[in-house]
Amino acid sequence: EKKSTMPVLSNLLLEADEGKIRLSATDLEVSLQVYCPAQVSKPGQVLVNARGLFDIVREAPTEEIHIVGEKDQGVKITSGRSHFKVLGMPTSEFPSLPVTDEREFFTVPASEIVEMIDKTAYAVSNDESRYALNGVYLEKREKEEKGILRMVATDGHRLSFLDRETAGNIPLAEGVIIPRKGLTLLKKVAEEAEGGLQLGFGPKELLVRGTPSEGEDVISVFIRLIEGKFPKYEQVIPKKNNRIVSVPHDVLSGALRRAAIIAEDRSRAVQFALSPGHLEISSSNPELGEVKEDIDTEYKGDSFQVGFNARYFLEILSVVKDEKVILELGDELSPCVIRSEFDRGFLALVMPMRL
Repeated sequence: EKKSTMPVLSNLLLEADEGKIRLSATDLEVSLQVYCPAQVSKPGQVLVNARGLFDIVREAPTEEIHIVGEKDQGVKITSGRSHFKVLGMPTSEFPSLPVTDEREFFTVPASEIVEMIDKTAYAVSNDESRYALNGVYLEKREKEEKGILRMVATDGHRLSFLDRETAGNIPLAEGVIIPRKGLTLLKKVAEEAEGGLQLGFGPKELLVRGTPSEGEDVISVFIRLIEGKFPKYEQVIPKKNNRIVSVPHDVLSGALRRAAIIAEDRSRAVQFALSPGHLEISSSNPELGEVKEDIDTEYKGDSFQVGFNARYFLEILSVVKDEKVILELGDELSPCVIRSEFDRGFLALVMPMRL
């Protein structure tokens, strides 16, 4: 933590032992432990200012650095002809991290973790008064004899979830809520990981272990989970939207971007007008003017109009890579369900707006 009422959180814990150094850092919400190889002449541990140590190592004139710890006083660092002394604190003040071996782990491909975060995190709420929505909901689903891991996010205006099959048992009795800050760190570790990530759940935290692509020792991430009940999100997903339209992805994205130019900045409201063979997207603004754009479709139902926030739609389309997207519409009060053309594990929805 760069700025904190607890100065100890601005420090790294360095523990040297048997050919490696373990570095630990925490802000009490997320914690990280990483290893790096070292020639250790005498085991020990020191607590040292993280920013100061990072800047020195980054500017070190030689490939290797020599570190000598002074009990509760920081470290002396030598690199070539440069000599530094970085202040520290008593190691006893560093918060203890959760125990890593008292839980059951299951493995998920790192690439799938990245994909699940990419396709849901945009819908996480920023409203701190709705604390349970300030993260993604991770739960186990059952499908025949296969384990399904589902990640869900919603802010009350839009929702997104992604299902992925996993090998073996998922030791997750109840769903958990992973906070936004933990997601950011989890994604970064997953992007650098080789193979799979091991996930293990404790009473109040998630432990993630992964091996970097360079083949170094395991990286461990501790994420404090959000306490609270995630809403019963499935209740808002329409079961029988009878107006179904298949639209070219790029055509729809382009039309929405152009309509958003004219739409009022705050609401980003655009109108969808559906008629046989056509989807018209339009917006108007008393200060700018209006825009209308017609898209050819294979729709054969009745005429119908409904309003949506263009930005919400565009954020969903940014994570769908198919050539076409499927829109499932009900009436002017029902949310629009957006599906991928091929990925049946993905679903998103946007609530309508009154125009």
